[in-house]
Amino acid sequence: MTERREMRSAPANVRRLVTRTEIAKWAKVARPAVTNWERRHADFPKPVPGSEAEYFQLQYVLDWLDQRRVPANRLIGDERPGTTYGDRVRHQLPDNVLPTTDGDVSNRETAQRLHTLLTLADPVRGSAAKADYLTLLLTLNFLRVAERDRWVKVYESTLRTDDTKRPKDLLRRIGHAADEALRRRGVSPGLQNSLMRLTPRTLQDLTKVVRLSAGLARETYEQFLGMYEEEVALGSGEFLTPPTLTQLIADLVTSGATGIRTVYDPYARGGELLVAVANTVGADVSVRGESPRLETLRYASMYLAVYGANASMEVGTATPWAGNQPVVRADVIVTNPPFNTASTLRERALATWPYGEPPTGNDNFAWLQHILQSLEKGGRAAVIMPQSAGTSVNKAVEDIRRNMVDDGVVECVIALPSELFTTTDVPVSVWLLRKQTLRDAPVLFIDARQRGEKSRNQRILTPDDRDAIVATYQRWRDGQRPGNQHEANDGFVALAKPADIRARNFSLNPADYLTDGLPDSAMGEPDAIADAFRRLAETQEQMNEMVQAIGAHVSALVRGTGGSSSPLPDGWTRTSLAEICEIQAGPSYSYLRNEQRSPDGAVPLVRPKDLRDGHITHTDQDKVSAEAAASYEHYLLKADDIICIRSGALAPPALVRPAQNGWLPHHNLFRLRARQPEVIDPLYLLGFLSQSYALAWVRNHSVTAGARSISGRSFGELPVVLPPMSVQRRVAAILHDLDLQISCHRRLVTAATDVRALLTKGLMSGALTFDPAQADL
Repeated sequence: MTERREMRSAPANVRRLVTRTEIAKWAKVARPAVTNWERRHADFPKPVPGSEAEYFQLQYVLDWLDQRRVPANRLIGDERPGTTYGDRVRHQLPDNVLPTTDGDVSNRETAQRLHTLLTLADPVRGSAAKADYLTLLLTLNFLRVAERDRWVKVYESTLRTDDTKRPKDLLRRIGHAADEALRRRGVSPGLQNSLMRLTPRTLQDLTKVVRLSAGLARETYEQFLGMYEEEVALGSGEFLTPPTLTQLIADLVTSGATGIRTVYDPYARGGELLVAVANTVGADVSVRGESPRLETLRYASMYLAVYGANASMEVGTATPWAGNQPVVRADVIVTNPPFNTASTLRERALATWPYGEPPTGNDNFAWLQHILQSLEKGGRAAVIMPQSAGTSVNKAVEDIRRNMVDDGVVECVIALPSELFTTTDVPVSVWLLRKQTLRDAPVLFIDARQRGEKSRNQRILTPDDRDAIVATYQRWRDGQRPGNQHEANDGFVALAKPADIRARNFSLNPADYLTDGLPDSAMGEPDAIADAFRRLAETQEQMNEMVQAIGAHVSALVRGTGGSSSPLPDGWTRTSLAEICEIQAGPSYSYLRNEQRSPDGAVPLVRPKDLRDGHITHTDQDKVSAEAAASYEHYLLKADDIICIRSGALAPPALVRPAQNGWLPHHNLFRLRARQPEVIDPLYLLGFLSQSYALAWVRNHSVTAGARSISGRSFGELPVVLPPMSVQRRVAAILHDLDLQISCHRRLVTAATDVRALLTKGLMSGALTFDPAQADL
């Protein structure tokens, strides 16, 4: 029989990890006595896994000691006959109630502290990885907010430092304080090992980091954790769930719910989902999380402690359904399990599958069934799944979906936009499950794939998007109550009965219930096709005119005297880029941080991906405030500047147009500004830098340690051929006409593609047909 482990609120000291020496100290016995207990009694608790030193879960030690009475001749003080060693240890335990604190500095001061802390990364980390420095910042943030007594001791030690002390001593003190705090919370220590890899340049640099951390608030921890994830490039089994998704899940799973006492995540990653739900529910909820990766479990434990959650975090397994694992019951379960992983046949054999055995090689439906079995009666769960889980045609998967739908445990499936995660563009869905049998219950489908906004390389759900999804779900839940009627919004939400789902082979893909698969009637309108064909004809006429204009330029060409080593024509010169242009890189990334960027800002930030076909194609998703831009006045763009990529994937440059005056360039861009505008035409220079020769020269002179990059000094050595201004302008004119023709060709292809798509949809759906009176072609 599998043991059931209850989740109940417990004092923080019961969760801590303890050594044999501490057990002996608090039990008032000699140290060898603890070893004798281990050797003589097979039921003595085993050390927790995953740590170099051996630690024991205090809760299990107390349970074992409660069964052993203290002999009458060894009672001490006011102990009465019948006192157990467990009673004695509880009496001896130190007081572990520590206050938590909120940030007490302004947002402006916090931003300045963050900026300074990040600029100290290189002098403090030395030869260590940047991830180790971020671990230091996470550790200090944790101590400052959640472990005030330990923080005070660390901070006071920085005030007493002198030249005779070493940075390693302070790092050791910080790591030890954090590891002890983790151990008290039941998590194996190990932060000190990471911190000791740092090699600070001076003690003063390190003490400055500690003192600056005194102004950090709990919100800063999430920012540092996001930087850590980006730096170490966590894999699919470890990357964090983005905040835009964690808040949506917290709002959904707590919507209309009452009496939530326990929250559980069997694959807690960085603890982000548990933090979101705990903050939404309130302080009285008991939180439990498990993770097979000890490193992220430490960060998760610190994350929850920073937010004051009553949390129990333990090393778990990637296959919690195996029969030898304790079963955790909870009112609410939220999780983002690894997608499409595979457990062993032995692990499968130990499990029970109420809705059918999952297919070999894919554990998606093993997770879903394990979560349903872990819910308390009436409980609810929100699980992130790949969208393929709802559409797989695997027979075993179809059978499981059928049984889950028939049993009424699938409440809602929400399809989300792709690119929500920084490390993968796999489209996902949120499955809302319930632990109650509702035969023939309908399933709510919400299609939010077109929601969200693009921010840098990631899509985010705006507050309005989240509110729309949650409000739709809440209205449906309210509509289930007697006397209420749910109304669906066509195109965004649909309610499907089991018979409808059965007709679609038990697909749980919202898109299958929000469209009949046929084109809109408007797509087959003859007028729409006529308009598209008119655009096609007009584009063809414009292209013909451009061909004639370019032909006039070509007819005026004669052979010159120049070449790679030949003398140039009269009035032509060879020079370098630095001699004719000021070369300025965009503001450093350490200065212009993510928190200064917002779609609501006033000044657009031009990124490398915005450079296309000689133009800046900004999408208005990345901006900075007017106040922030004013502090970067030295970097701002002016009309006729040219911007080039200096780091990353090489692409042709772009010209700054008058409408883009005052925009701010990204740190991976160079801004070129003519030293003497009267001697160089910007369109000529744009064409020169766009040619394959110039791009190849830059590529050959770039440094390729990681991403390709070129310095401003090296870029300035690029040889440039400069003809007289009249020739520059004529060269620019012919290149401009050719660019227009290229653009016209693209519009022609687009117009022809539109005509074909409209005709195909109309003719092949029956929305359009041929006039019988017209003769066959």
